[in-house]
Amino acid sequence: MSNDISSEQAEIINEFLQESRDMLDNLEPTIIELGQSCQNVDCWQAMSCGNEDCSRHNQKIDHPCWLHTGFLEEGKKSCIHCSSAEDCRSCEVFKSINGSGETMNAIFRLFHSMKGSAGFLELDNISRVAHHAESLLDLIRAGKVKMQPEHVSHLCKACDFSREAMEAVEADLNDHAMAEAADAIAANLELAASEALAMAATEPAVAVETVAPPEPDAELSAEDELAMLIGPEMVEKFVQEADELLQNVEEGLLAWNEAPLDEEAMGALFRSAHSFKGNCGFFGYRHMEQLSHQIETVLDLVKSGGTLHGEAPADCLLECLDFLRAAVADISQGGRGEIDELDVELAKLGALITGDAPVVEEKEAPLLGQILVEQGVVDEDTVDQALQAQGKPLGEILVEKGIASEKEVREALESQTKPLGQVLVDTGKAEAKAVEDALKIQQKAAPQKAAKPKQSAVVRQDIRVDLSKLDDLINLIGEMVIAENMLVRSPDLEGLELDNFGKASQHLSKIVRDLQEMAMIIRMIPVSGLFRRMIRLVHDLSVKSGKKVDLQLSGQETEVDKTVIEQISDPLVHLLRNSLDHGLETPDERVAAGKPEKGVVKLSAMHQEGEVWILVEDDGRGLNREKILKKAVSKGLVAGDGSQLSDKEVFNMIFQAGFSTAEKITDVSGRGVGMDVVKQNLEKIKGKIEVTSKLGQGTRITLRIPLTLAIIDGMLVRVGETKCILPLLSIREIFRPTPDTITVMPDGLELVRVRDCFYPVKHLYKILQDKPDSEQVVDGVLVVLEHQDNTICLLVDEIVGQQQTVIKGLTEYIGNVGVASGCTILGNGEVCLILDVGHLTEGAGRGRQLPA
Repeated sequence: MSNDISSEQAEIINEFLQESRDMLDNLEPTIIELGQSCQNVDCWQAMSCGNEDCSRHNQKIDHPCWLHTGFLEEGKKSCIHCSSAEDCRSCEVFKSINGSGETMNAIFRLFHSMKGSAGFLELDNISRVAHHAESLLDLIRAGKVKMQPEHVSHLCKACDFSREAMEAVEADLNDHAMAEAADAIAANLELAASEALAMAATEPAVAVETVAPPEPDAELSAEDELAMLIGPEMVEKFVQEADELLQNVEEGLLAWNEAPLDEEAMGALFRSAHSFKGNCGFFGYRHMEQLSHQIETVLDLVKSGGTLHGEAPADCLLECLDFLRAAVADISQGGRGEIDELDVELAKLGALITGDAPVVEEKEAPLLGQILVEQGVVDEDTVDQALQAQGKPLGEILVEKGIASEKEVREALESQTKPLGQVLVDTGKAEAKAVEDALKIQQKAAPQKAAKPKQSAVVRQDIRVDLSKLDDLINLIGEMVIAENMLVRSPDLEGLELDNFGKASQHLSKIVRDLQEMAMIIRMIPVSGLFRRMIRLVHDLSVKSGKKVDLQLSGQETEVDKTVIEQISDPLVHLLRNSLDHGLETPDERVAAGKPEKGVVKLSAMHQEGEVWILVEDDGRGLNREKILKKAVSKGLVAGDGSQLSDKEVFNMIFQAGFSTAEKITDVSGRGVGMDVVKQNLEKIKGKIEVTSKLGQGTRITLRIPLTLAIIDGMLVRVGETKCILPLLSIREIFRPTPDTITVMPDGLELVRVRDCFYPVKHLYKILQDKPDSEQVVDGVLVVLEHQDNTICLLVDEIVGQQQTVIKGLTEYIGNVGVASGCTILGNGEVCLILDVGHLTEGAGRGRQLPA
């Protein structure tokens, strides 16, 4: 591909890169998951065995047919499999191994689609690698070879190559620089395929009767392909892109109808039709693919200078476009995108090319009764009785009513060239009024043909918006919140009784809050994309470390702010690396400890207490308190022997910079960097991190992240002349203390009793170095603040009120202000600090219980 290309061609390449990267994000985790399923299960080979070495007779197998009816029986470590060969044939693992599984077909189609698109754009190296990957997958899904761990590795390397090649294309608009790497990857894939075939040919046959793999389908049906692993998000994206491509085609056709298009415009029209056809083929929408392929053929003829037949070819193409739009609308409503008039439209397009009149084979529709009899639903007698119950012929009704005799009706029928009723009226055999009444009876008795509902057009429900524009919207809403506070809390309004203004300001506050919440929702995205990226990380680390790992994902639909996703990606990588390297034992160690060989790592997300919680759990060796404490004492992090510290305080030592208990350094971990970075990144987004662990049972690390980083609900407090904001979620309660609840310790520490506990009192005026209204605790107001396991009572002079607070970051020249996490602007224009509750409560603990 030449670098001298148009801006439109560059845009097409960029669209290909974006779509391909999305496909790779879905493809890679699926390859790993399928590889694990295929490799770990051999149940179908032994299903018919009646000997003691059968897996159904207590032979240990790591992973039985767990996707169907199998499970690992506790204690015996034996497998309970399908009870018959017929059951095994319907087993999902069996289908995956033998090529009829939905997952295998999905992977194959993804590589196939990427190969076709890259080939069309003349990205030959990407297309070549995708072709060899596709060939290996075709052997596996055809049942000729069985998926091996090295196949997973080769396919993942093909994904890695594709990503690197896309970076090269993004820079140079071609993939020429990747030729050498493509040669190596393609050769490895080809070698893997040939070795797998050779191995399959030399494997000895099983002596016992085995379950034969099913014959692979020559062509998947539309229903089978639609049942593949294509989620709702992918379908929504298809509908969105289909609308855009059809709009481009329509605009091109309308312009072509007015005047011949130049080469570039015709090329753009053709590419839009081609892309639409490719998308339909990938998703398995066969009717739409056939019709768009024929449209593409017509456009290719025009593009190459050929002649179309017919008077209005553009009108014919636009008519086909209307059918495609209706099919896309059907898909958006959960349909399959079928086109009832497909044969007719294909014939019309064919006539444009050949000049022959469109011929559509007419098929005589069978009668309802005939269909029911053939299907065995009813017998012929039942059908006859039903037909007799329908509306009777007009002549029979006239005879029954005595309006005409049978002879008169028969003579009228024999000479009938007009409707029977008109013949009888013309010959004077019946009155016009009587015939009219008889017709009404006939119409009333006859079954009414249901009108086919007209399919309404579906309006697009979403649009693409550049992220920078969304950020600007969030910032403007933040400024609106400040302006609203300045208006409602203006000093000029003090002492005035303005009832109507009060009502209007409340309505304005509600609208601003709704707008702010809606803007926050727009920025929220599910964590599924982030979680699925971790599948590859865990796979590579398990291969490198020789450990067997089962990564379990849950809560992937949980949504968080997009900025949060970007900030927690690196922390999650560090946590998973440590979980696999430090947490999980080797298979031999796990067996010796009475655990399954395969360790479990759980990655989950949920909404909890107004926050998003992301949990990383493992069932490994757990944290060793004594080992951590010994290391902390040696580094001078703990005074004395540290025996007075709680488990939580000891475990939090792992977040100190340079802290590591690893006896040797590996390329995975052990250098003492990583966990401190995790804590720093969490603190940047006002998040918290908690660790719980049991020795020999495992560890859980919880990331607690605020839902939004821009606007919070805050409590405005005053001490002296200074006003500050406290986050509302950190406030447990507010009260005025009485003298009998205050206790002063010998070291001068003030404690206040709140029901069954004593909590330390901190004076805000001392922290801010301001002069308070009074230094006495009983003269002020105490705000009970909680942060993780720490609780304090903060003494302030006054609670001003609750308000929405826009968080503004502190500029770098101010430096690190530990007590403040940001600032905001009050209604009177005054700048106000937002206090960092974590800093205020650090080291306070949960409070001291009253003695019994």
